[in-house]
Amino acid sequence: MIKKSLVMGFTTGILMIIGLVVQHILAKYLTLNEYGIYALMFSWIGLLSVFSLNSFNTIVTKASAQNYPRFFKTASKICFLFSLLGSIALLVIGFFFEVERLNLFILLAIFFPFYGGINFADSYLIGSSKFNKYSVYMITSQCIIAGLQIISVVFLQGVFWLLFFTLLGTSMINLVMTFFIYKNIKQEKDDKKDKELTKYGIELTGIGIFSSIASRIQYIILAALAGTATLAIYAVAQVIPERIKGLIKGILSPFSIYLASNDKERSIKIVRKATFILLLFSLSIILLTAIILPVIIKIIFGLKYEESIIYSLILLLALVSIPLDIGPGSIMVYQGFKKFYAKITLLTNLIKIIGFIIFIPLFKIYGIIITIVLASLSTTIINLIWFYKLPKPQIKKSLLILDKKFESDKYENIIIKPKINGQNIINIIESDYLSKAETYPLWIRIIAKLTFTKKV
Repeated sequence: MIKKSLVMGFTTGILMIIGLVVQHILAKYLTLNEYGIYALMFSWIGLLSVFSLNSFNTIVTKASAQNYPRFFKTASKICFLFSLLGSIALLVIGFFFEVERLNLFILLAIFFPFYGGINFADSYLIGSSKFNKYSVYMITSQCIIAGLQIISVVFLQGVFWLLFFTLLGTSMINLVMTFFIYKNIKQEKDDKKDKELTKYGIELTGIGIFSSIASRIQYIILAALAGTATLAIYAVAQVIPERIKGLIKGILSPFSIYLASNDKERSIKIVRKATFILLLFSLSIILLTAIILPVIIKIIFGLKYEESIIYSLILLLALVSIPLDIGPGSIMVYQGFKKFYAKITLLTNLIKIIGFIIFIPLFKIYGIIITIVLASLSTTIINLIWFYKLPKPQIKKSLLILDKKFESDKYENIIIKPKINGQNIINIIESDYLSKAETYPLWIRIIAKLTFTKKV
């Protein structure tokens, strides 16, 4: 698992660098208003992502992790057809509400089904634990898209061509990958599984309607009230926190997939014991990011975006919740706690939407930040309270040993070799006890200490 996490961390880090290079070019060649319009257009795509049934990404990952990758085909068909409604919605918005930007909305409408409706390649590869292929796919595709963006903004200039080549590049990559994966999946269709997974995907999409709204409505409100130049300041402020958020999720995705592939009782036990380590991981990344963030923004975006620094630093506070939500979130989604997941998702996003509506008119960018930070931290607290109220797993107590001569009849014996790898770390976290008769390496003792493993 360490190797997989390193691959995911490396991939996310490379993608972050590529993204920051592109952002540097955009900040250099676009005015504040143009940058704001570019952010606004993708905000509309995000707001309408419910029409592309984006929650099916989770179901494709779940199905692939549970040895039914064939669902990729079903999900691609359903989501592509449904996303055509998103194109219609974009045309309606353009013709009746955003007439001055009608050409941009027509562009979004044309590419929407290909941009958002058939983008399951990454979910399929992660769920199938094909992390090396995922890495090659993501880095290659982002290099292609980044190249197109840089060419368009430097030589053709203007938001229209930037949007055109971004959407075209992404859509073509989605088409090629969907065709390739579709062709190589030979598994027979299981009608019962397809029906169950489709139903689950639709349920998650219903739950996610407010999530789609909450993820992007702040951009649209801010642009309407304060203008696209102010939106550009906020868009830059959230770049680094969003990239770090992606990095954290990328590093921890093998852990999440591991939980998805295990039974509920064992998953709950592992998450319970890993919570403190995840908190330390989160705080360490946030502290390091906070130290270097001002320099990064000045270098990448220039002095005209210096105002974004303070907003970006405060937004980092919301990242504390990300690692802590990974465990309980995986338990909810992959182990069948749909009702609570629906409630907490609905509550969180309603808080965000209401907060944006109330606070943005009063405090502009600070109104967004206050809402995001408070919603993230309060949701994490609720998640943890729910999680720790779950019944303790009724599993036999386990003893971690390095030598078989120290085996015990009283406990389940978990035998490992003193080699640092993902499975051994999971075994250490899962173990209830270390043996006093054993001499454990320092790294094992540190992990055991952080997971409150006792000695017997």
